[in-house]
Amino acid sequence: MPNRAPLRFNALLFLLVNLLTANVLADTVHDSAQPLPALQVDLSDVSVSGLSSGAFMTVQLYVANSGIMTGAAVIAGGPYLCARSWELQANITTATTSCMNPLTAAVGPNTPALLQLTETLAANGSIDPISNLRNDHLYLFSGEADQVVTRLVMDQTYQYFLGLGLPAESIDYVTNVDAGHAFITNNGNENACDITQSPFINDCDLDQATQLLKQLYPDLKPAKKDKHKLSGDIVTFDQAEFIDSDYTSMSEDAFVYIPAQCYQGGCRLHVAIHGCLQGYKVIDDAYYTQTGYNPVADANNIVVLYPQVQPSSKEPFNPQGCWDFWGYSQPDSAEPDYYSKQAPQLKALRAMIDRLGQAVD
Repeated sequence: MPNRAPLRFNALLFLLVNLLTANVLADTVHDSAQPLPALQVDLSDVSVSGLSSGAFMTVQLYVANSGIMTGAAVIAGGPYLCARSWELQANITTATTSCMNPLTAAVGPNTPALLQLTETLAANGSIDPISNLRNDHLYLFSGEADQVVTRLVMDQTYQYFLGLGLPAESIDYVTNVDAGHAFITNNGNENACDITQSPFINDCDLDQATQLLKQLYPDLKPAKKDKHKLSGDIVTFDQAEFIDSDYTSMSEDAFVYIPAQCYQGGCRLHVAIHGCLQGYKVIDDAYYTQTGYNPVADANNIVVLYPQVQPSSKEPFNPQGCWDFWGYSQPDSAEPDYYSKQAPQLKALRAMIDRLGQAVD
């Protein structure tokens, strides 16, 4: 086997190189943002998915707000609280080594410690009760060619959820696709399957959006044959309304796909969280139009929320436009909270979910 040890130290460098070679901070003009509408989505049936830093954020949103969640899909991400795995090591160091490409399992995510921390947070009310998760469904994915977040990390994500009490039969853990670090599609016009490069959307002859939603919603219907004729709208909305911190790195605008029938209320909600270098400021509309969520959501009365983060070279220092899974959103804190219900980004995401759950005007 090849020696992959240097990669555990160069994960952020790798992403930075891609940032410099991508069309960063695209100047594309989007439709004028409007307020996020109240759609009376079912707040007892919310699910979430994400890639890379979006996968870490998926786990954080899912575990912290388990009272409204019915499932999650984690594509190349680590267990909850991963950056706190090793007490004597800085969060950012752990996040970019142990939580991405550790040399061995022994220096990867410290799952027993993370389970104990989770129990403590649930006991003091910082997150919802762990028992809420035990009837849920999970989809986990680790690409065989992914050397950014490796199988050693994803294996611990699997073990973490088993440790929380989710039965193995409720978890679909996919490890047999020769995919790079990317969201997977069958579009035919994306990167080759085993590539890791912008926009981190790869053609592997696999409709991952449908696959993961089928795991989360066993009654899922197939998308319409003509995926270009959708009933609904992609709405650009004012995300800044939900942000109460100067350090979130979240964009002013974000997006939501609303099937026509969902304007009347009563639909499910899925939150689709992009990864590093995948916000619209970097890859324009690729994540919220080309990943395959919208056609299957259209056929199944599912509203899809696409929150957005953008690169920032000052405070907060987030040059790759990643979601916060180590604490950059509280740069002045010795013990930053990036993981509880009151964490800056999680609080904003929950506020968006709650707005969508409000009664239709």
